[in-house]
Amino acid sequence: MTTKSILTKAILAAGGLVLSLNSASAQDNPNFAAGDIILYAHKFGGTQTLMLNMGNAATVFRNATSNLFDIKNINSELTAISGSANWYEDASLWWGVAAVQDTSTSTITPGPNGDPSRTVYVSRGRNTAGTEGTASSTAWTAAANSSMTTASGNIEVMNLRLNDGSVTMTDRLLESTTASPVDNGNQNSFSIGGTPNTAYGIFNGGVMKRFDTGTFGTMAGVAAENALDLYRILATTNVNAAPSPAGSLRAGSYEGSFVIASDGDISFIVNDVVPVPEPATMVAGLALGAVATLTRRRRRGQTAATAATAATAATAATAA
Repeated sequence: MTTKSILTKAILAAGGLVLSLNSASAQDNPNFAAGDIILYAHKFGGTQTLMLNMGNAATVFRNATSNLFDIKNINSELTAISGSANWYEDASLWWGVAAVQDTSTSTITPGPNGDPSRTVYVSRGRNTAGTEGTASSTAWTAAANSSMTTASGNIEVMNLRLNDGSVTMTDRLLESTTASPVDNGNQNSFSIGGTPNTAYGIFNGGVMKRFDTGTFGTMAGVAAENALDLYRILATTNVNAAPSPAGSLRAGSYEGSFVIASDGDISFIVNDVVPVPEPATMVAGLALGAVATLTRRRRRGQTAATAATAATAATAATAA
């Protein structure tokens, strides 16, 4: 395990601990809790979908100041969905994320993680690698209070699939399209030609992005094949007995970008800081450098010795 992965997993574990203390008793699946960001993938015309728990939206990803590298790996799942080991070039393959803490319309008290009721987190396809820490897509907005009610309710319905007692209780669910909520209903259904319809009842064009041939670009040292901008949308900024939450009413605030590499590793990028090589890599690099230096010195020594020998021979020849 790399040093950067160890740091990421420690941050995720800390967020998960807070989450479990607040809601474990109310959940069936210990790998799922309300407010977790669920990543999902689907192939137009395919037979399988993926749902994957990325961690809590508020405690892990909201206002993150450090990049989170290699959070999860979904290479095998995307290979299965796509039917190809080169899934990252499959233009029929789509992915996206969404989260919601709760859907109550009767309370304006912040939840356990500081987000008021019906606060949602959704993705939008990043247009270019661009500048890390800055969005490369248009922020989502919700037209009215009723829109937030619709969206939060639909996200909750879909994400609760991971807490369904009829499925295997892990952090991910790879299942057939006949059972999955990812590709049906009003969440992420596709129109003829493979274009997503309105997601969760309000996001026109869907919150998913498809893969394509070629490379996407490099972000914080990650050779990304695709990227999603994450937005947080508040249903209300009027709360009781607490400071108003940061953010504009029903206007998405950019929180960072999920990027995926060709090996299936997923990272969350919020700045342009490239990870420092882990100790083993640094030692190997230093060793190679030492060998190269020694080789150069030997070559210089051999060259000097050869020159000296030639000079001695020339002097002897002159004396004779």
